[in-house]
Parts: sequence; C-alpha cells; structure tokens
Amino acid sequence: MTYEDMVYESTKKALNNFENIKECIQGLYEILRITLTTENTYFNMGQDNIEALYENLLELMVNELGTVEFMKKLKSAEVDLDLPLDNLLK
Repeated sequence: MTYEDMVYESTKKALNNFENIKECIQGLYEILRITLTTENTYFNMGQDNIEALYENLLELMVNELGTVEFMKKLKSAEVDLDLPLDNLLK
C-alpha cells in the first residue's frame, strides 16, 4: 500500500468517524427532545451540553498543532480516557 493510499484510507475513516459522531450527537438531542419539553430546565441544560460538545469537537479538529500534541499525549498514556458514566462503559 502506498503512502497516498494510506492517507486516502485514513482520511476516509476519519470522515466516517466524524459522520458517526454527528449522528450520535443528533441522536442524543432527539432523545432529549422526545423525553422532555423544551421549557424543561433539564432539556435546556442537556441542549447546552450537546451544543458545547459539538463546538469543542469542531475546535479540536481544526486545531492541527494542538491535535497533534494531544495525540502524542494520548499515545503515551498522558491523557485519561476514563469517562465514568455510572459504569455504563464497563
């Protein structure tokens, strides 16, 4: 496999991952919308958090130097990936 092929496949996978993340965020919002009324305080807090999640994801993706440094820290286990969701992920 050539370098160009690897870059193409990696880019294709990254775009697919991004689309999956967008679908997940949209799904979270739909669940929130179906479950709570738009006047509900928890709905508004959840909506704010979902919007912040998406904005931070976009900012992370366009920050090339920061993302490269983040990936180095991630690979050397300097970043804690644990996200306690009431043991949902275990």
